[in-house]
Amino acid sequence: MHTRFAAFLVLLTVTLVGCETHKAKPLPPPQNVTPGSTFSVIKDFLIPSGDSSVFFQDAHLYPEGGLQKDYPFCQLVTGPATADGRIMHKEIFTVSHVEYDQKGVGPGGIVVSVTEIHLQEASSGKSYRMNCMLPLLSHEANFVTPAEIQGAFGGYMHLMVAP
Repeated sequence: MHTRFAAFLVLLTVTLVGCETHKAKPLPPPQNVTPGSTFSVIKDFLIPSGDSSVFFQDAHLYPEGGLQKDYPFCQLVTGPATADGRIMHKEIFTVSHVEYDQKGVGPGGIVVSVTEIHLQEASSGKSYRMNCMLPLLSHEANFVTPAEIQGAFGGYMHLMVAP
């Protein structure tokens, strides 16, 4: 009888372990774009009149409505819109700090993981914001990597991540 009871307990334990609920993988930590990193404008581009930002995706500039919804993109926010637009010339921006929001709201109200990068223009000290986003394609969404950010900019800007 004792042997049967022990066998039953072993079988019950194995069954219960096999029935353990599936644990979700923990999300990976945000990809680091550290303070002191730099964004260098290497090709002039225009912030159109009446706009305060421009979007980069797959090495192209886009209006807000022209983005491909399933690919990483970045939005450079320059401040208030101007009637004449603004040409962004070759300049270096330094990262002052970075914030991460896993459930941010992107263009068109889509849910995105946002890496909000606060920048300062080297020549004037003026502040800007770079929002780099990744649409939430699954429950295991990640923040954009430095390589994805660089891919969004293509030949317009270059990211150098500080150690």
